[in-house]
Amino acid sequence: MKSPKPRPTDGSDRPVGVRDVARLAGVSLGTVSNVLNNSASVGPEIRQRVENAMQTLGFVPSRAAGQLRSRKSGLIGVVVPDVGNPFWAKVIRGVETVVDAAKLTMVVGSTRQDDARQRHLLHVLDSQGVDGLIIAPIVAPNGDLAPFEKRRFGVVTLERETNVSTSAWVSLDNVEGARLAMAHLLAQGHERIALVNGSLSVSWCAERREGAALAVRQHGLSPEEVLVDVEVPDLTVDEGTKAMQRLFATERVTAVMCVNDMLALGVLLELQARHIKVPDEMALVGYDDADFAPALNPPLTTVHQPAFLMGTAAAKLLIQKPKQRHGEHLSFEPRLVVRGSSVVMES
Repeated sequence: MKSPKPRPTDGSDRPVGVRDVARLAGVSLGTVSNVLNNSASVGPEIRQRVENAMQTLGFVPSRAAGQLRSRKSGLIGVVVPDVGNPFWAKVIRGVETVVDAAKLTMVVGSTRQDDARQRHLLHVLDSQGVDGLIIAPIVAPNGDLAPFEKRRFGVVTLERETNVSTSAWVSLDNVEGARLAMAHLLAQGHERIALVNGSLSVSWCAERREGAALAVRQHGLSPEEVLVDVEVPDLTVDEGTKAMQRLFATERVTAVMCVNDMLALGVLLELQARHIKVPDEMALVGYDDADFAPALNPPLTTVHQPAFLMGTAAAKLLIQKPKQRHGEHLSFEPRLVVRGSSVVMES
């Protein structure tokens, strides 16, 4: 049976406070405060005495109180479209390695392609007093970012530039990535191709549509005649499946390009359910090069993005040079990875 938690020495039921710790340790309130803030001015013997008193009394330091004293929360807000998407999960892991090394803590949220949810998440992070923000905004949140400009680290955006004066941004060349994917399908002889995409109000969705159309024009064809646009509300496996169900009811295509691998997985599942052979009867290309892409049957042709490196780059920009990075832009190059979903591979 556990012993009851010690109470203050005055016999009251109030929570244990710093005064109780100071009284038991025989030190001043200032000394207890210095121990809580890891001040080098406290010697090891006194520090040990204070820590022993805290343990004896069951004292738990208040993070909020520490934040008020130091004006630092130790929190970094991270907002992405979907934490369940393997690409964004890798980005977050990259951010985490840098944040952990700096002894900071992440607070992570998903917008789910919803601008109202994005505003809500930013409001919550503002109220929590985060020291910095990394965000992949689905819509330009310039006004919503204003509270974060004056924070300890400020703002770094992913995939989209803002007009926030203190921000920097990290991106991949989405136009070129999509151009590579669509050019590959056109080179296989496909002339009627579905493009499963999110809303064009989302910057990277618009850029990937631009890259696909550019490839078509470079091939001497008309995007209006070649591309069949299929818009989905969210970039998930389920929406990929639904997109193909709608497509089969209205259009005939010989290939499908998806703007992420989650959509491509949903497309592939629907094709398999209809016993349509890939790539013989329908070619398929994704985007992101998720870890599961080479394990699918057939393995998925996709555009590789260095997600982990993008995450570490964003976090380093945020934490390591918050005063010098204004307007800085780091861009990563995409790479097409050809596998069996778009072309019959030689054994």
